Amino acid sequence: MNKIRIWKAIGRGVLLESVRRKDLWVIAILGMIIILAASMLGFFGVRGLEVFVKDLAVTVLGIFSTIVAILTSSRLLPDEIRNRTLYPLLARPITRMDLLLGKFFGAVAATWIGFLMLAALTAVALLIFHVQFEWVMIQYMVLKMMGLVVLCAVTLTLSAYMTPQAAATMSFVLAFGSVMFEQGLLMAGNSAGKGMRPIFATVSDILPQYHLFDEGSRAANIGWGSAPIWVVLALGTYMIFYSGAMISMAWSKFRKQAI
Repeated sequence: MNKIRIWKAIGRGVLLESVRRKDLWVIAILGMIIILAASMLGFFGVRGLEVFVKDLAVTVLGIFSTIVAILTSSRLLPDEIRNRTLYPLLARPITRMDLLLGKFFGAVAATWIGFLMLAALTAVALLIFHVQFEWVMIQYMVLKMMGLVVLCAVTLTLSAYMTPQAAATMSFVLAFGSVMFEQGLLMAGNSAGKGMRPIFATVSDILPQYHLFDEGSRAANIGWGSAPIWVVLALGTYMIFYSGAMISMAWSKFRKQAI
C-alpha cells in the first residue's frame, strides 16, 4: 500500500508538470479548433460522407494522442537528471524502481487525460456533423488507450538509453512506421533463405506492434461490429507483458546510472 502511495505522489507530480508546461492546454486549443472546423463544415452538411468524417476523427485522435504520449514520456527522466531534481526524490525512502514506475504511471495518466479530452471534443464535432455514434467507438478508445500504455513504456525506456530528442525521434518512427516495418520484415523474410527467416521473424516480434491496437478502420465504417472479447483480452495481456519488459529494460539501465 505504501508503494502505491509513492507511485501516486510521483505520478501526480508528472500531471502537475504537464499542466505547468501547458501540454493539456495545447490539446484543449487543438480540440476547439477541431470543433470550430466541424461547425464550419457542418453548415454545408455531410450527407453520405459519414465514413470520411469518422475516419478523419479517429485519425486526428490517433495522431495527437501519439504526440502527447511521446513528448511526455521522452523527457521525464532526462529532465529530472538535468535539473537535478532527482536528488531530493532519491533522498527520500524510495527506490529507483519506485521513481521509474511513478513516472511511467504519471505519463500514462497524462496521456490518457489528453486522449479523453480530445475524444470528448471530437465527439462534439461528430454531433455537429450529425454522424451516428456506434458502440464500436468505445472499443476503439479502450484499445487505443491500451496502445498508448505500450507507447509510453517504449518511449520512457528509449529515454533511459538516449537523449530526449533521439528517444522522441525513434518513438515517432516506430509509432508511425510500425505497419511499414512489419510489412518490410515480412517481405525480407519471404525472400531470404531458410536460415535468415527466423531472424527476420524475431526482429518483427520484438518491435512494438502498435497497429494491433488501432481499430480506427473498423470504427470509421458504418454498421461494423466490435471485435470479439478474446481479442481485447489478448491485447491486454500483450500490453502488460510488453510494457513490463520495457520498464525492466529501463530499470536495468537507470539503476546503474551515475547521478
